[in-house]
Amino acid sequence: MKRLLTAAAALFFLAACTSEAPDPAASVPVEGDPTWSVTCPSGATPIDGVGELDLDCLGDEAATAVGPGAKPMVVVLWASWCGPCQAEAPEVEAFYQAYGDQVDVLGVDTADTRDVGRSFAESFGMTFPSVFDPDEAVRIGLGVPGLPGMAYVNPDGTVAEVVAEPGVTTEAMVETAEAAFGLELA
Repeated sequence: MKRLLTAAAALFFLAACTSEAPDPAASVPVEGDPTWSVTCPSGATPIDGVGELDLDCLGDEAATAVGPGAKPMVVVLWASWCGPCQAEAPEVEAFYQAYGDQVDVLGVDTADTRDVGRSFAESFGMTFPSVFDPDEAVRIGLGVPGLPGMAYVNPDGTVAEVVAEPGVTTEAMVETAEAAFGLELA
């Protein structure tokens, strides 16, 4: 009986957001064309497990090399249809606003549609760049089982930490970044 309850709890947890996306259009209302257009810097270093990968920037559709530059980077896997991603969007934005000068943040709109992803970013006032990954190459390369997920990536492309459970807060992001990158964020 204990094993059955444990298995049921695990399935419930994994069902929160998985790689099997429901219809994205059902999650975020699109009223007119989205105007969100944050541009993406190209990373200089491929991420271990992901490799050399160019994805379209969600904001301006420019080809973007996915990976860190000179600073460490938090890669945030999200989608408009993911309930926990909606709850975490303001937390990630607060982290970016407070510490973006020390740690880069790159969102990865995963298994979504471009216009609905842009509407999501616009509705949450996201100012950090995001790339469009309809085929889930980043999620699969990082070994994240479903959404949401975050990877803390060193400037050399090594993955220092992966967080693959919902409920991330700004404070938790700070603690994980400090431990993963050996920084004292201020």
